[in-house]
Amino acid sequence: MESTELKPVRPKRSKKKRVRPLPFLAVFVLFMSFAVAAYAFTEKEIEIIDNGKVSVISTHALTVGELLEQRGIELIDADVVQPGVEDKLENCGRVIIDRAFPVTVTADFVTNSYRTQEVTVAEFLQAHSIELGEYDWVSPGLDTLVDEDVPVIVSRITYRQTETTQPIAPKTVRKEDSSLNSGQSKVVTAGKPGELTITNLVTYKDGVPIAKQEVGRTVTVAAQDEVLAVGTRRVISRGGKTYAYSDVMSMKATAYTHTGNRTYTGTNPRSGYTVAVDPKVIPLGTMLYVDGYGYAKAEDIGSAITGKKIDLFFNSERECTDWGVRNVRVYILE
Repeated sequence: MESTELKPVRPKRSKKKRVRPLPFLAVFVLFMSFAVAAYAFTEKEIEIIDNGKVSVISTHALTVGELLEQRGIELIDADVVQPGVEDKLENCGRVIIDRAFPVTVTADFVTNSYRTQEVTVAEFLQAHSIELGEYDWVSPGLDTLVDEDVPVIVSRITYRQTETTQPIAPKTVRKEDSSLNSGQSKVVTAGKPGELTITNLVTYKDGVPIAKQEVGRTVTVAAQDEVLAVGTRRVISRGGKTYAYSDVMSMKATAYTHTGNRTYTGTNPRSGYTVAVDPKVIPLGTMLYVDGYGYAKAEDIGSAITGKKIDLFFNSERECTDWGVRNVRVYILE
């Protein structure tokens, strides 16, 4: 009997549908589509205001700094950007750049140029460590906004007291002296000058004096007065003689002669000497000098002799006639 060879029976496999991989190009296109969509999604519209000039751009920059770098926008000292360069950009955002402007400052004999934002003069000086003294002057004023066309000037103001001296002229003290003739004088005590110290407050602007104010005076050496004796004795010179007089009057002079009577004072009248007066004007007994008549004495009175009238005694009627009536100066002798 022939042997029959048994063959192993293999189980039947179920048939599955084979998935073919997409072509490479299709995958690449799909990736690029996603990339483009993502790139487009990150694009932002930004408004840039640079020192007042407005422009609107589209950008994929993530931060303000990246945006400025992409646009070639440079910031220099004291320029201010808002938001800051490290801040993230937002769609429909705004970037504001405030440009600094130059300002010159003169202080302590040196002029420097700075860049600054619009601030007050006080804030500007503080920001640049420019210190002010108690009395310093600043132009323009501290509350004024800095201006590119207006330099800031700091004037250093200092004060100093100074002393100067000047002589004090002696005063002249006049004292009447009846032993000296009128018009004569003599120094009794010589005068000596004194000294006056004047204290001034001097204002200096940047080391140069610009004002001086007197704040005090002190007499450091007293002056010694000069004492001057001034003559009060009035004199006239007549016929080589000098007569001192206390008063002089202009009077009307008449003449009279012998009547056989004595004078009112009991004397015998003498020519060239006896004069009749009004006792209310010239007291009896007063020594006189009458121009044109000479040295005389008030010895007599008369009913017609009143006021500023005198009657001169002569020895004869002829002399009286020759004299007539005259206006004369009558000196009251001492």
